[in-house]
Amino acid sequence: MDCPRCSVEMSEITRDDGTLHRCAECGGLWVDVTDLNKILLHGNLPALSAIGGYANTDEMSGMCPACTVDLVVVEGGEKRSVSYETCESCGGIWVDGDEDEPAAELDWKGASAQIVEFFKRFAKRK
Repeated sequence: MDCPRCSVEMSEITRDDGTLHRCAECGGLWVDVTDLNKILLHGNLPALSAIGGYANTDEMSGMCPACTVDLVVVEGGEKRSVSYETCESCGGIWVDGDEDEPAAELDWKGASAQIVEFFKRFAKRK
C-alpha cells in the first residue's frame, strides 16, 4: 500500500486484532475505521462518529491507498485547525505525521499513541 503523500510503500504495523500502515518518509498513518475506533476506545476517547468534524470538499486531498479514490478532508479542533482525511468508499483514515519530528520507527503502541494524541487535538473545541 502506497502513501497518499509520498507515493512510497508504507510499512505494516500489526497486532492480533488490527493493522496500521505507516509511511517512513512523512510519518503519516493509514488506519481502518474499525481499528481506529478500537484505538480511540483504549485511549479513553469516543468513537470517530461521536467526535464529529466538518468535511471540506474544497481542499485538495490525496488518493486512498486502498481503493484509489479521492480522500475527503475532515476538519476539527480549535477553529478547524486540525484535519484528517477519509475515504468515503472503504472508510480508511489518513493522519499526517508530525512535520517537526523525524519519522522514526514505531510499534503498535507508539503508532496508537500518535493517533490518540492527534484525535485529542481534533476533538478539542473552544
